[in-house]
Parts: sequence; C-alpha cells; structure tokens
Amino acid sequence: MHGALIRYRVMAFIVGTALIVLVFVAIPLRYWAGKKGVAVVVAPIHGYLYIIYLIAAADLARRAHWKLGRIILVVAAGFVPFLAFIVEHRVNQQMKAEWAAEPPEEPVVTRVEE
Repeated sequence: MHGALIRYRVMAFIVGTALIVLVFVAIPLRYWAGKKGVAVVVAPIHGYLYIIYLIAAADLARRAHWKLGRIILVVAAGFVPFLAFIVEHRVNQQMKAEWAAEPPEEPVVTRVEE
C-alpha cells in the first residue's frame, strides 16, 4: 500500500501544478491576451494527467478501504486550484496515522517436515 500512496502523491503534485498553470497562466493568456497556444497545449495535458491521477487515487482508495467522503474530496482536488496540495497532505497524514495505529504484522513461520 505504500507504493499506492507514493503514486497518488506524485500524481497529486503533478495534477495540482498543471491545474495552476492552466487556471492562472493559460486561461488568462487565452482570454485577456488573445494567445490560445498555451491553453491548447496545457488543457489536454491536464485532462490526461487527471485521468491518471484518478486511477492512482482509485487504487489507493481500494487498498485502504476509503469511505465515500474521502473519495469525493480526492476527486474534487483535481479540478479545484490548490486543493490537490491540501488534500494530498491530509491523505498522507491520515494514512501514516492509520498505519501507525495498526498492530505490527507477525512474521509467517513455515514448518518444514523432516
């Protein structure tokens, strides 16, 4: 499950950054400066990255048995500027707290018949 958390965190940072570039650079350039080139490139990239982000989040949600509220918050984090960074931090802290609260796994001992 640690790998799923790392994949989710990486995608949250990438999607959050792409969304900020889209909202605060590409869209203003398109509508205020009449230059649509940046938006034409950044918008589809953010869209594809958001799909990968959703897959990473779904994988983590499935492994961690998340409730619906957390899933909805994570989905919304991909299309609300700056929310991806806040939600990623909260998810990371919650997952670490949940792991710390779990009892340690006992090693599996196999018997060898002689």
